[in-house]
Amino acid sequence: MTDIPAPGRDQPAGVPTATLRPQRRFSWAWILPALAVVAAGWLVVDAWRQRGVVVTVLLEEGHGIKPGDAVRYRGVTVGEVRAVELTERSGLRITAGLSSGADTLARAGSRFWVVRPQLGLSRIAGIETIVGPRYLAVLPGRGARQRHFVGIEDPPVVETIEPGDLEIIVTASEQRGLRRGAAVTYRQVRVGTVLSVGLTSDGGAVEARVHIDRAFVQLIRRATRFWDVGGVEATVGLTGLTVRADTIETVLTGGVALATPPDAGDVVRTGHRFVLASEPRDEWLDWQPLVAIGSDMLPAGAPLPHPLRATIGWKQGLLISRHRSRHGWVLQTDAGLLGPTDLLVPDVEADQQSAALEVAGTVVSLADGPLLDEGGVAALDVRLEGPAWPADRRRRGTAPEDCLAVGDSAAPPLPLAAARLTAGEDGWAVDPAVSLDESWHGAAVVGRADGYLVGLLLVDDGAWRVALLPGEP
Repeated sequence: MTDIPAPGRDQPAGVPTATLRPQRRFSWAWILPALAVVAAGWLVVDAWRQRGVVVTVLLEEGHGIKPGDAVRYRGVTVGEVRAVELTERSGLRITAGLSSGADTLARAGSRFWVVRPQLGLSRIAGIETIVGPRYLAVLPGRGARQRHFVGIEDPPVVETIEPGDLEIIVTASEQRGLRRGAAVTYRQVRVGTVLSVGLTSDGGAVEARVHIDRAFVQLIRRATRFWDVGGVEATVGLTGLTVRADTIETVLTGGVALATPPDAGDVVRTGHRFVLASEPRDEWLDWQPLVAIGSDMLPAGAPLPHPLRATIGWKQGLLISRHRSRHGWVLQTDAGLLGPTDLLVPDVEADQQSAALEVAGTVVSLADGPLLDEGGVAALDVRLEGPAWPADRRRRGTAPEDCLAVGDSAAPPLPLAAARLTAGEDGWAVDPAVSLDESWHGAAVVGRADGYLVGLLLVDDGAWRVALLPGEP
């Protein structure tokens, strides 16, 4: 056997040198442990994410709340009560876990309270807890994230206070109709709520904090007058017994009414004080202020359009004529009457002599034709009695945006989210999932960001769209 010399300096020239390297082999045996580690890590992360957040709420009374009871937001379960403990100050500390998707409810300004049955003249709430368990309700705040809260004993009378809302003070010599949660009404329409009632700092009068929804802030001016409408007033005269009451709600819970004169001064600011009268003067009930009422879905002070109901009728056919008609909404503007083309322009197949347009009970001439007719929107050189939408509160929309459709003034406006609108050549198509009927045809559409008129809501063969106003963007 011949020995192979080890590589070195004395190795003969020309003899190849062998280099020994360690052999590396891949073992499939590591696959399963590696996958197990990855899966375990994912489960830990997912469990931590699903854990949500834990909050503590301090309360004076528990009202029967116990571990396992639900935490709810607007009727939806968003967490669970985990523990109820006594504190050193004879109160209760409630520990609750919120689900991962509800962690935004735990913010500075959030309010927690125990929902339980409350039956009384001024409030009926928590009926479902008579036979079911109590639960912890929450309304979110808007501040930074927070984990520790001091709960409230009773539900808030106003769930949310929006930017643009108004808070004033009403004083009286005695409580009268000033009760927490009582309605503040204008022509028997609720425009606000009494937040709290108490004595003044010197005990010489009763004062109430009153919240006014921003849609009605324009009504509250320096010359506005308030009076008590709580209870029932009965008088006996020669004609018999006369009973006077405002509404059933104010009879049971008390209330405050208001009136504003035509020349009422400027809109007041938060903290302005008014005196509550025991009854209104006769002239207060006759006041007719020219005030633009807005919506709580628009910026403060932004007025709502007041579309007018319109009907166009015509005869169609030569040998056998039929009477046809179409209904919708039109809007009086500074430049004329604005509305859908099919309401302001007779159909091409119609007998032009028989075509007639009626707007809010007034017959309008169609002889002169439209001032404009573009994209389904037309305008007539017609001016009717009543307020007109100003030219400086209209613009042409560009990309779909959050809007508000306004038709019948007795019905609430219809929100149209930008996500439900799709830009097209003839305006913004409305998602078919949005529930609409033909009574909305011609409704005015305003942008929620500024309250400006951007178009009209039109229906074509069952498909709805926002027809944008003609003009440059």
